[in-house]
Amino acid sequence: MDIPAAIADQINEALNAAHNILLISHRNPDPDTIGTSAALRRVLEQRGKKVTSYCVDQLPVTARFLPVFEEFVTHASPDDFDTFVSVDAGSTSQAAYPLLYPEVLDGSKTFINIDHHPSNAMYGTINLVISDAASTTAIMYNLLNHWGERITPEISTCLLYGLYFDTGSFMHSNTNEEVYDLAAKLLLHGADRELIIKNLFKSHTVGQLKLWGKVLSGVELTDKNVVVSAVTKNDISECNANREDLSGVIDYLSSVPESQFATLLCEDSGGEVRGSLRTRRENVNVSEIAKSLGGGGHTKASGFAIQGELKKEERWTISEL
Repeated sequence: MDIPAAIADQINEALNAAHNILLISHRNPDPDTIGTSAALRRVLEQRGKKVTSYCVDQLPVTARFLPVFEEFVTHASPDDFDTFVSVDAGSTSQAAYPLLYPEVLDGSKTFINIDHHPSNAMYGTINLVISDAASTTAIMYNLLNHWGERITPEISTCLLYGLYFDTGSFMHSNTNEEVYDLAAKLLLHGADRELIIKNLFKSHTVGQLKLWGKVLSGVELTDKNVVVSAVTKNDISECNANREDLSGVIDYLSSVPESQFATLLCEDSGGEVRGSLRTRRENVNVSEIAKSLGGGGHTKASGFAIQGELKKEERWTISEL
């Protein structure tokens, strides 16, 4: 991966000049945004900086093994910071924080935007967006190398956590020689692969399994060959689960051979319906679908959020005997 040296140096200079830094992970956080934020936090702490990790939503339980898990906050005043860094957030809507505090983008303070989504809106005062990178953690690894930072086993684990997830355990089409090379380097730096696998794929609560059961039992294939399922707030409550417990289940929905793409809809407590889109088709771009609904993401994996609630309609027809 080629990191633009001028932009990498500009980011480094801005971070060196900063005193209080807010790292912003995108809403409904996944391992890529969490891992990137966690790795950068440790590097900045090594430099003696005061750093706060922020996400508008709670982190999923799959991130509980990371030492930074308890360090994330869901509220932070912009007055407390001179520099902001969003990671893996393709839009201000995904980052959420700029929607709550639009003044952070007025140019009076540095706002660094680091991402790999092709749909990124370039909303920062400094933008580092590499759309052919497999993950934002991959970008962060190359940034740290460019800066000559010491990559510890903890930092390596955070970076591999994001890479492992965004490549679908090295099964997605974005997995290439560069991805395997990076994974090998992270392992040499001491990344704990077994710990990542255990927490991503081998740790499920009873509530999560029940919720997945509701998702799978509600699957439908439309006449347009779209796989659809949905869960309501009541479904989540009945399972004694939370919205984050849905992570990973859409990969099963997208495995239906004849489907064009899969859609998973979920109500949240804030009055929104969040949609996840996945496809295995080379001729389908779900990011375009997501963008038409105010969201965004990757060609094969995207999402959106719409104000409202889920309502199921059932239609009856009478056929001749």
